[in-house]
Amino acid sequence: MLWAMSLADFVKKASKMFGDTKDPVCGMRVNLDQVPFKSTYQGVAYGFCSQECKQTFDKNPHQYA
Repeated sequence: MLWAMSLADFVKKASKMFGDTKDPVCGMRVNLDQVPFKSTYQGVAYGFCSQECKQTFDKNPHQYA
């Protein structure tokens, strides 16, 4: 059976396998396993490219989650 997967779906799946995620504030790609700036909101872990993005998220998490 052949799988029909778009390139975008493949990239999303591969990114999740390697811990890659998007900083919800600025949109930069970060590795959740390696990034030092993290927050948890409603049971979901978020990674940030900088302390500034983390602080912005922490002030208003519902806006970015």
